Amino acid sequence: MKAQSSMGTEEFSGNEQVKSVEKAIRLLGIFDVDHKHLTYSEICFLSTLHQCDFLDYEPSTKKCSLGPRIIFLKGLAIESIDLVGIARPLMEEIRQATKETVSLFMRREFKKICICKLESERSIRYSSRVGELVYLHGGASGKVLMSTFSKEDLDRFEKEEGFKSLTSNTFTQRPEVDGALRKTRENGYAISFAERSENSAGMGVPIFDCNRKVLACLNITLPFGGYDQAKIPEWIDLLKRAGLEISRKNDY
Repeated sequence: MKAQSSMGTEEFSGNEQVKSVEKAIRLLGIFDVDHKHLTYSEICFLSTLHQCDFLDYEPSTKKCSLGPRIIFLKGLAIESIDLVGIARPLMEEIRQATKETVSLFMRREFKKICICKLESERSIRYSSRVGELVYLHGGASGKVLMSTFSKEDLDRFEKEEGFKSLTSNTFTQRPEVDGALRKTRENGYAISFAERSENSAGMGVPIFDCNRKVLACLNITLPFGGYDQAKIPEWIDLLKRAGLEISRKNDY
């Protein structure tokens, strides 16, 4: 199997994706404080990593160094850790008040990822897995994270991902999505009923960065059967106050 790039043609063994990923991780592990640059002859399997911006290659010196994608991911990791540290105490207060699962979601391109979860102690509960990338357009958290998308963002989302049907309640048509996002912006929160899973309901509010862009979503998730319409105003108020506090603290 061969990979072609401006760095040349490099052959690497193994047809299984898992082996390829393992090899890439081991290669990146070579870099440390004392080895910030390696010569071309010291490592292999460079082309794909270079094409994906995980490695930079300097033709004049024939040396490789960590690329912009690594720096970007480092920033995301630090950002996530800081945000979790700020949000967790307030998430705990919400869980104690509601007895339901409280989660923190961030967007990764056209997917969303749960970066922190405080799970309900109820025997019947619903929650996402921490670290799992899932479809962005399904559920309350997705609507919140998409709420500041521009028309161009949504056009690209529709072209590259599409609005796949996850349940019978998922919004799959652009006018439906536009309407849901408009309502989310107007209300300052989003609610979902069995949009990502047939057995779940959720509500979420935005957490903003210093530029008033949506950075994350603070979310309550619960089994659809345990949903009580009368609790919505109280729980939304809890989420909004916590979201504003997290946003304020995250600016410092």
